[in-house]
Amino acid sequence: MDQREFMRQMQELAEFGRTRDSVLTKEEIADYCSDLEIREEHMELVYAYLAEQHIHVPGYKDAVQTAGKPGEEENGTPEDSRYLQIYKKELRTLPHPSPEETEELFLRLRRGDDTAVPEVVEAHLSRVASLAGRYRGRGVSLEDLIQEGNLELITCVNMLLGNTEVLDYKKAIDHAVRSRMIELVDEELSITDQVSTVLAKVNLLLEATHILAEEYGRIATIEELSEFTHMDCEEIRMYVELTQNNIELGKGD
Repeated sequence: MDQREFMRQMQELAEFGRTRDSVLTKEEIADYCSDLEIREEHMELVYAYLAEQHIHVPGYKDAVQTAGKPGEEENGTPEDSRYLQIYKKELRTLPHPSPEETEELFLRLRRGDDTAVPEVVEAHLSRVASLAGRYRGRGVSLEDLIQEGNLELITCVNMLLGNTEVLDYKKAIDHAVRSRMIELVDEELSITDQVSTVLAKVNLLLEATHILAEEYGRIATIEELSEFTHMDCEEIRMYVELTQNNIELGKGD
């Protein structure tokens, strides 16, 4: 099956879900996909795609809805390595500044107070761990996602030191960390079969458009999407075409 036909089938599956009050069971999805070239271990990609289309799959934990909830990733899971269990235990011992205290930290950072840098970084470590959880199982280990997210956090906070041009420091930090994680998943996607790779890329782009729409209050342009995902514009255009413009793009100036 070629990529275009595969995406058409996925869109038909989403349309079928809308006729079922936007709910599809895993059994119904498996039955629909029985003739498609999808391995059982890659069905999570189909569930993720349907979630982006606002189709609920009972039993599937939608990372978009759960990412960022307090304690969601800091508490750990039985599958976590010993290192992660220790790290998440340490996260729980860190102070969690109130919104007012966080704003005060940002004001100090804006004024160029370099003593605020480690405090701002520490205050956002739990957020990085929560964001990393949404990309679990996409070909990159959770340890690598957290490590790279923390490095991007440090880079971003240092960039914000004394920066009066950026208006919303919280959004800037989230933007930088999410962008790096999406880039990492795109670079190291472990899925080898072509059809599932296409679906994984489409899911990343759909997710990125939703993140940027929430951040900007409008649909992102292809240039903004390229900057955020680190995919080149031609690759993005290819996936937009494959989904028959299901990936929305805003118009540039």
